Amino acid sequence: IDPSLQTSMLKASGESMKLSHSLQQSAKNMNMVGTIAKGTFLGTLASRAFTSIIGNIRNFASESIGLASDLKEVQNVVDTTFKQNAKVIDEWAKQALDAYGLAELQAKNFAGTMGAMLKSMGITDDYLVTMSQNLSALAGDIASFYNLDVEEAFAKIRSGMAGETEPLKQLGINM
Repeated sequence: IDPSLQTSMLKASGESMKLSHSLQQSAKNMNMVGTIAKGTFLGTLASRAFTSIIGNIRNFASESIGLASDLKEVQNVVDTTFKQNAKVIDEWAKQALDAYGLAELQAKNFAGTMGAMLKSMGITDDYLVTMSQNLSALAGDIASFYNLDVEEAFAKIRSGMAGETEPLKQLGINM
């Protein structure tokens, strides 16, 4: 081999090795950039997830406090309206979800509202509990039968008890 060709080949081989080394170094640098980007992405993702979890915990706590307050207020109505029979309403309300599709708080709320209305109409304690339970249960039945929200069904019954017949006429019930 001609010495100048051999020198050129060695020089080209050396340059090729330098290029290979540079490419390997660039790949390492790109890998580091990718690792940093991935770490930043995962850090941001974790931060957002943590913030979301804290927000959900805060909302849950707030809703729990509100629910506890509502339950206490409803229980006061039940205790005041039914006096010694309040325990009967409490036990009935625990079974209302399975029997009528009413949550315990709803059942107590409906029975308390209906009991207060009936009491103001002069219904005595003997019938007050039974009528309050039956009219409250009717809200669950009407809601199921007419595919209504149970709150809407109860509002229609309450309106009918107050002498407003139009809400019940919408269901085909004439009073």
